[in-house]
Amino acid sequence: MNNPVLQPVSPLKQERIVWLDQLKGIAFFFVILGHLEIGATLKSWICSFHMPLFFFVTGFNFKIEKLAETKPLDYLRRLTLRLLVPYVWMQLLSMVLRFVQKTVLGHAEVPAALYMRGIVRGHSRLAEAPSNPLYFVLLLFLAELLLFFLIKLTKGRRLPLFALTFALLPLSIFTEHLRLPWHLNVTPAVACMILCGNALGLLYRAHEEKIKALTLPKTLGLALGLLAFGAAVWYFNGRTSIHGNHYGKDFAVALLTAVATSAALAFLTMKLPKLGWLNLAGQNTLLFMGFHKPMILCMEALFPAWKKTALFVVCAAVLCFALLLPLTLWFRRFAPFVAGVPSDFADTKVKIGQAVCVVGATCVPYLYALHHLKGGLLVSAPLYCVLSGAAYLLICAALWFALRRFVRFPFLPQKEPAV
Repeated sequence: MNNPVLQPVSPLKQERIVWLDQLKGIAFFFVILGHLEIGATLKSWICSFHMPLFFFVTGFNFKIEKLAETKPLDYLRRLTLRLLVPYVWMQLLSMVLRFVQKTVLGHAEVPAALYMRGIVRGHSRLAEAPSNPLYFVLLLFLAELLLFFLIKLTKGRRLPLFALTFALLPLSIFTEHLRLPWHLNVTPAVACMILCGNALGLLYRAHEEKIKALTLPKTLGLALGLLAFGAAVWYFNGRTSIHGNHYGKDFAVALLTAVATSAALAFLTMKLPKLGWLNLAGQNTLLFMGFHKPMILCMEALFPAWKKTALFVVCAAVLCFALLLPLTLWFRRFAPFVAGVPSDFADTKVKIGQAVCVVGATCVPYLYALHHLKGGLLVSAPLYCVLSGAAYLLICAALWFALRRFVRFPFLPQKEPAV
């Protein structure tokens, strides 16, 4: 019998909050909209809150006291499995969609070598990656690592931790035009947003009963008031961009805009019933972040003349969100390591998923290398096609064996704790 996929057992693991997951699902729909050809004003408003909201949610359940007791190497390993391993897998798998977008739909060559540099550098202005929005994952990794170091330094005391983190803000604010790999200089700003989310979480828990007791009319009034306030502050401050390390006229005002709009959306989400599809999206925003942009680019390549129309934008956003749901279910079942979920090494389903991921992650560089081979081989010859296909399958088999045999860390089973 196959062993089930086991969830990681950790003192940092928290019970899922339904409205928080659904808030992330709603926020991600705004992310998809922001990456389509919408008007500059609407895009500017969406950018004022959609990325900060995800960082606020990260901080909402950030357990500073427990992190202060965690061993550095254990935390680094857990963070690597949760963020860096999925980052690499999703970038490599996104190359398949970019291959379809450029070669099949766009009649252009896939710059696989450039994409590989983009994956390593993690900054689209230094080199384009297959899925540029995954910079979010690298930033989250660096920010959580920075906060862990500061928590250790301050021994988990909140006041010194907040003071030290905000003291590092100039490293982000005054380096707007500095392009560093992995957006290194943006890390302090993101760490501040995570801590703001932590403060919001403490505030929510202190008044949880009162917030839950709010009637629907009062909740709507409060949410609309916060939305109006956030929009007014955004209009004064101008466009912000985490990716561009730009915060309008002032970072504090940009933060106020993001907090007000995020709080408004949170109040509205609290009154929603549990929606399975929205909950699934919110629980798997990592996968959504990795695959939505290449999917959008394929849709735009299919209908280049329509991509700026309102009808296309709405249809593409809804279709992209809908297609990502079954894709997410497949990865959660067959390749949970791509979603940052540790899995049982002996699970047959995971073996199948791993084999499929190996094939997908290597096919584009292989095709690119074949395309640039010099010599007298006729690429259209049937024998050449058969031999190249056989060689590719052998390479995939060797890679699969190497992953199974030597690179076990992304797939280590999580044992149940002794009773």
